Amino acid sequence: MIPARSPGPEQVELLTRESAPLLARPYFESGDPGPIARALAHVPELMEPGLSFIDAVFGGGAVDERLREMVVLRVSSANSCHYCTETHSRTARKMRFAEDEVAALRGEGPAPKRWAPLERAVLSFSEAISNQPQRAVAELRPHFEEAAIVELVTLAAATVMLNRFATAFALPA
Repeated sequence: MIPARSPGPEQVELLTRESAPLLARPYFESGDPGPIARALAHVPELMEPGLSFIDAVFGGGAVDERLREMVVLRVSSANSCHYCTETHSRTARKMRFAEDEVAALRGEGPAPKRWAPLERAVLSFSEAISNQPQRAVAELRPHFEEAAIVELVTLAAATVMLNRFATAFALPA
């Protein structure tokens, strides 16, 4: 059973299967769907399009999984999203990122000297998309073709959206 949470004034209750509206309950059939889905369950009409979009953007693509995770973790940290930063720090460690790499992506240390120019470009892009989006694409242009640039910008922009969602509701990491 998913534990209920008493929301603070800035939060919403994270619904359980038992407390979710009937239209949201299928999302709980495989167990806990996670804090984002548990918050979205308040508006079941948003669950299908919202979670489908999230799955499509975060579910993989032509860009290497490591580079994609670098973008999500750095953007989340740059946007001070505790939930996403902690969640994706764990993911990066499971993917065998070294601790100095995780620290760099969290903004807690320099980029490792061993990183290739491509990885440094992804780091610079991730910082730019969060603070100066008008210059973000220029960081990628020397290293990626158009389709990969669109994929990375969409991934970063969706991450910013989820950072705001998770931070507004103080989702637990």
